[in-house]
Amino acid sequence: MDPRRRFNPTERAALYLAADGKCIDCGTDLAGGFHADHQDPHSRGGSTDVINGQALCPACNLRKGATVSNLRLWQESAMNKFYAVNQRDFLVCATPGAGKTRFALTLAKRLLTEGAVQRIAVVVPTDALRQQWADAAGQAGISLMPVGDFADYAKPGYQGCVATYAQVARGKGADMLRHATRNATFAILDEIHHAGDNRSWGDGLKTAVEHATYRLALTGTPWRADPTSPIPFVNYDDNGTVQVDYGYEYGAAVADGVCRRIEFHAYDGEARWIDCGVVETAELGANLGEEDVSAALDVVYHPEREWMPVLLRKASEALDEVRREIPDAAGLIVAERQYYARAYAALLKSITGRDPVVVVSDDPEAKAAIDRFRDSRDPWIIAVKMVSEGVDIPRLAVGVYATKTRTPLFFRQVVGRFVRVRPDEEFNARLFIPAVPTLMNHAREIEQELRHQLEADRVQEERARAEAGESANQGTLDFREPLSASEARFDRAILGGQEAGAVKVEAAQAECRKLGIPTQFAMNLLPLLDRMQEAASAGVAAAAGNPRIEEPRHRRERVLRGEIDTIVGKVSYRTGKEKREINAELLRRGFPSRNKASVEQLEQIRNELARWLGM
Repeated sequence: MDPRRRFNPTERAALYLAADGKCIDCGTDLAGGFHADHQDPHSRGGSTDVINGQALCPACNLRKGATVSNLRLWQESAMNKFYAVNQRDFLVCATPGAGKTRFALTLAKRLLTEGAVQRIAVVVPTDALRQQWADAAGQAGISLMPVGDFADYAKPGYQGCVATYAQVARGKGADMLRHATRNATFAILDEIHHAGDNRSWGDGLKTAVEHATYRLALTGTPWRADPTSPIPFVNYDDNGTVQVDYGYEYGAAVADGVCRRIEFHAYDGEARWIDCGVVETAELGANLGEEDVSAALDVVYHPEREWMPVLLRKASEALDEVRREIPDAAGLIVAERQYYARAYAALLKSITGRDPVVVVSDDPEAKAAIDRFRDSRDPWIIAVKMVSEGVDIPRLAVGVYATKTRTPLFFRQVVGRFVRVRPDEEFNARLFIPAVPTLMNHAREIEQELRHQLEADRVQEERARAEAGESANQGTLDFREPLSASEARFDRAILGGQEAGAVKVEAAQAECRKLGIPTQFAMNLLPLLDRMQEAASAGVAAAAGNPRIEEPRHRRERVLRGEIDTIVGKVSYRTGKEKREINAELLRRGFPSRNKASVEQLEQIRNELARWLGM
């Protein structure tokens, strides 16, 4: 197998140009994030060479299903180890943003295709992740039902289900999932550390997937054993630290270009407070006891003290700097409590002139607000106990850590919100933190991971050069003394007999950035842009929409249920019968109850009701 999995930027640009900017399969104009694909799959020995490459739109590449995995190198390595060890339980610890979900679903698809398992069961910590996993599974060609009712654990027409730890902690939920695993099942336990949040979650999980054929546990950071809440299906070393079967740390992810590098900006300060009638004073960076650290943070986080407004102003300036290059870059403030969050919003408005988005855990519209923020160009979002695993906002560039939670797990979860990368973006994210020793140590550990990986890469590169017989060249002497020069002003570019001024070249460079290819190929794109402009001026559509990816099965089911409820109401109004009478009539005619009906049966029920309505 070719050790290099990804096409480099030059090869990627060549594939785009060879395809004349169109998907090889469907002919759609390629947009940002097009896929540089192996014709002969890499997993089957295909080389990472332009001679074996092709440019595809994401929809066509997804439809290829299991024939091409397009996995990152670490994902392929983890999958190879899964098959090599051939054990029932397998724990993957990969830094946030590395692609754990995609790895797990690709492995699930492969096991289904091979006949090693018949069903997939995914267990997640939150309701939002339950929906996200079902959607992602649909894109991977696997139909999973997000559990909302006990009948959903083994719903006909689905290849499995997605439930939360809380759902399987209850007796009946655990028993229903346990019953579903009577068929060979691949269990995916997302963010497995949550099984230790309380004893019932771990016990319920153990009951639910005890008989699964394979269990894949996922996490974003290692943890230590908690004697009061042991986590099932994982092993610990003598020091109580979890033993990982495959690890992919932040440093390796940054070195591979999978994750963005993050800078930690620590701010010190003095806090004064009264404790039992005694005035206490402390520096944040001092070696304080746990209670004093908590008290000091309470003081500096208070919106009416001087520390926090200064920090917000610094963070706002940092975001403004990034947005000059990346207009939709955003900032996140993780706040300790709701009162503080709303006060920070008022402070930010006075600084920026714009209202930030505020999301809190007890707001039923919080999830929708996060989704809207993800797709907007709004600069700031402030969250209280909301932004952790599964919240994917790749445009986040600046963060403010304003919470008293100081566990390494939570700190890394927050860091994970800022490390996700987008094509053709080169900048370091920044996280502003109080200079509390515990948080500083967490930050240093993350930076040590990065330095260790970069040093390993440097040593490997030097060894390769030494083996190739390369040596450093001595520079030449220059006796000229520079005096002055004007600023360089771009005038025009010439390539292959074609000449273009600054406006056209800048437009071509913008198109390169949008497509995720190096701007050095801007001149190569000019003929294509000229043809597109001619077509537009002639009234011909310059671009067609991407082919529609089939809607996930669980979403079709939800739409059908809504349509049926509406039609039943209309039939009830028109006939004067109560809804329960109409439902009883459907049962007498041989239709199953709606909570047990498949998508196909729901379509039949809808059509039958529509016929009644038209009679």
